[in-house]
Amino acid sequence: MSIGWDGIEPEKDRYDLAFWDAFVDLAQAHGIRLIPYVAYTPRWNSDGGANDYWKTPPRDLAEFAEIMRILATRYRGRIQSWELWNEPDNRDYWLGTVAQYSALLETGAAAVHGVDPRLQVVSGGLAGGVAFFRELFEQKRAANAIDVVNLHSYYETWNPNPLETIVSYVQQVDEIVRRNGGTQRLWMAEVGYSDWQGPVGAPGPTHSAFEHTADYQATMLVKTLALSFSQPSVSLVAWYELKDPRANDAMIGDDNNRHLGIAYADYRPKPAMAALAFMNRLFAAGFREADAELSVAPKPSGDLELHAFVTAHDTLLLITWLRTRSLTMAPNASDARRERVRVTVPHAAVGAARSFDELGRPLAAPVDTQIEAGKTKLTLDVTAGEVRIVELPIAG
Repeated sequence: MSIGWDGIEPEKDRYDLAFWDAFVDLAQAHGIRLIPYVAYTPRWNSDGGANDYWKTPPRDLAEFAEIMRILATRYRGRIQSWELWNEPDNRDYWLGTVAQYSALLETGAAAVHGVDPRLQVVSGGLAGGVAFFRELFEQKRAANAIDVVNLHSYYETWNPNPLETIVSYVQQVDEIVRRNGGTQRLWMAEVGYSDWQGPVGAPGPTHSAFEHTADYQATMLVKTLALSFSQPSVSLVAWYELKDPRANDAMIGDDNNRHLGIAYADYRPKPAMAALAFMNRLFAAGFREADAELSVAPKPSGDLELHAFVTAHDTLLLITWLRTRSLTMAPNASDARRERVRVTVPHAAVGAARSFDELGRPLAAPVDTQIEAGKTKLTLDVTAGEVRIVELPIAG
């Protein structure tokens, strides 16, 4: 959730928190964890113009410290983390320099930790600007001020790169943290995919007919979570967003912003809602990634993506798909790729393997399974545009 500083303190020292008081009470009553960010400069504390005052750095950072102190105190015990600003590497939300954001981060973090050192301070979600983050983290005071590093990801929507490059993105940021002596875990508190089939040449163009549809949004949700979960440095993933806005709601950006929800504007669920529920069933009790335990034959093509996890239910999960060939295929081309692989896992199966699609619907075709010397071999057929999930009970 986004708490707009410009909305809750429209005039200096005049606060309007009635909505958020009710919202936090409601969330607590339903057992919902809130992970807010606080951002956007009030007009009275900005040197910016009429259209950009809210993304201009505050004139007086002591005022930002004051509002963070008020919020952390008011919602202490009910909100455990405070993210400071939104996408500071994106000129759409921050017109200041890295040094100016570093100063805001240090000031806000000191205020939050002054209320309760156990509260988590989260850096503003990075919109892909690794160079911005490198410069920020090399300023040791900013790095020492935060407890969590937050990343955003909208691959194949606003970011034109293939989704699978999210792994490199996470690893680059994590390497910067570790190289500078940091121990922070990573969040991906905004990941998403639009089901809007925009014109060719727009951000996130459609390259195959199945892309940027409600059905494929569900597939992308499963892929995004599998890729994120495969990185041990990532400790939280949040999908953006719950539902599409209404047609008459004011929105920033292009039409992708109107098509990110897992429900339509009238609250009807999209397929992505079922996909999210299915992934929750598979992973919520706990898991560890197990990619290194697999051997695959024949040598897979560069298109195959395969990830393995062992869950707290003593189940091995395999999630596999063929990468979208957005750099080599013509827009709206038919994609008939198929690939067969044999996967060997160092666990003995104690039950039959079951195969599912992205919505958790069982697939009719059985999984060819063989057990030899405490290992299990599974034969998988993978088709472009689909994701296949295999659930194999194993000895604990």
